[in-house]
Amino acid sequence: MTLQISGARERRKLETRAALTAAAIEVLVEEGLEELTADRIAEVAGVSRRTLFNYFPRVEDVLTASLEAATAETIDAIVDRPADEPLRTSALVVLEAMIDGPVFAQARELERAAGRSTATRRFLLEFEDRQRAALEEGLRRRLGPDADPIYVASLAAASFGALCAVTRLAVSASADETQAAELHRVWIRRAMEHLFAGFDEADAFPARPEMEN
Repeated sequence: MTLQISGARERRKLETRAALTAAAIEVLVEEGLEELTADRIAEVAGVSRRTLFNYFPRVEDVLTASLEAATAETIDAIVDRPADEPLRTSALVVLEAMIDGPVFAQARELERAAGRSTATRRFLLEFEDRQRAALEEGLRRRLGPDADPIYVASLAAASFGALCAVTRLAVSASADETQAAELHRVWIRRAMEHLFAGFDEADAFPARPEMEN
């Protein structure tokens, strides 16, 4: 009985958190970043302002927390793949598992909003920069301390930039969400293939000069 109650409580928490995120995106898309207030999000979600701050410390976190969590989970999943597996394979396997999930759908909604608002675009760029830094740190964990820092930083910037670019292209190509999602799915795969065609993992570990006798 206790386990059932605990499980039901946890489900309600997840549902409330998801409802707040959905409400924040709805406000952003339909009304703009300027109207993204705690009161407005709570009203759309059908909860109290106090409930919102029980789940999120800041209003902007309602928009970005789920994406940040997904980024952290993606990085952890790549790091946890077999050590002898090529990084290219690890990245593609992990991305394939989440391409059809809600995270990319949320990214498309944010991109649509950013296309209509300079303030939202600025907010999104600042958020993306934090995400890129998290990816760079994740690549260091995966490749180890001997990896070339230039390789790590370049791969993080290129891969995250490719994901953002593909999101913009998919949204620009179609106003229909179903079609945009399908384009997004196909183009992410193509983007990663292009990316890793240029980033040879062997280059992450430059040869050390031989010691003179």
